[in-house]
Amino acid sequence: MKLLHQAIRFRVNYFSDLGRHQVVVWAPGNTPPVEAQADLGEKIEHTIPLEVFRHDIAPLKLGRFYPSQLLDAEDPPAPMFRVMKIDAETFTANFSHPLRDRIFSIDSGKSDVSTEPIGRIDMLLEWSGMETQMQTPTDFSGPHMFSREDEAPDSEFYAEPRKLIHVDAVCARRIQALYRTVLPENAHVLDLMAGWRSHLPDTVKSAVGLGMNADEMGDNPQLNEYIVQDLNRNPTLPFADATFDGVVCTVSIEYLTQPQAVLHEAKRVLKPGGMLVVTMSNRYFPPKVTRLWTQLHPMERMGWVGMMIKQTGCKKMETYLERGLKRPRDDRYADRLQESDPLFATWGQV
Repeated sequence: MKLLHQAIRFRVNYFSDLGRHQVVVWAPGNTPPVEAQADLGEKIEHTIPLEVFRHDIAPLKLGRFYPSQLLDAEDPPAPMFRVMKIDAETFTANFSHPLRDRIFSIDSGKSDVSTEPIGRIDMLLEWSGMETQMQTPTDFSGPHMFSREDEAPDSEFYAEPRKLIHVDAVCARRIQALYRTVLPENAHVLDLMAGWRSHLPDTVKSAVGLGMNADEMGDNPQLNEYIVQDLNRNPTLPFADATFDGVVCTVSIEYLTQPQAVLHEAKRVLKPGGMLVVTMSNRYFPPKVTRLWTQLHPMERMGWVGMMIKQTGCKKMETYLERGLKRPRDDRYADRLQESDPLFATWGQV
């Protein structure tokens, strides 16, 4: 019999031009309630000379968030800032909370969960709002944004089966729970960049995997069939239009060098009403991750992927962050990290 833990699920809800956003934090059951609204402080903006920014570390881009350590200045007013405007000699940095000028609400509910909740109230608004867009869309462009440390053919890197789980077991279960909620029942699903595990719920009727290693996909009990294809060499999917009820990409989009093309293809092979879902976390293979991914905050990554999904023509866009559960004792990082891997997700409907 598995021990259940009393928990409170806190949730921040807000909207932007991208769509609907939710941030969920699991906290112990004795955590005191919080106000439905919170005081996010005053607006703090400064005009800063361009030479104060550490251009040798990262490119300065409109709409992006940066840690204040990248400013050659003493006592910045906040740990992070957002670039609101760039001129010939100066830029405008906003140190205010990203939700300060947005309407948002906080709700909560008690629940019994199988994993110990260890989240804190301060986590609830810590990252909230960083995935939203300004009136001028965030500039994610840059030189060599899809370059990688290892530019050797991916077929060589993935030639041998690795059979790794790219998130801890708790996060994997939360991914499965999310797919259960978002994907239609009895769906025919395409699992992009598939491996030996798909994290699909039992409500999925059938699944096709597309990945780099036949041995791994052959060991995946949830795949009815699979295809080996390098999407970085050929982003065109070998399926007819309107073939699937759902397309998922699980903690792998950071390795795509043509993500927009792949997402457009994913939308093409979806039936009307089908769901395109991308889940992310904070682990990756450094040799094969794209340069842009390493330059973005995890919330910005989610916003960027959501923006690309929306540009395919998908509707009813949503983003979702879930954190605050305890990492399993047998996880390889348990001696260093107490909290389970966070779950980031974004999806849209055809």
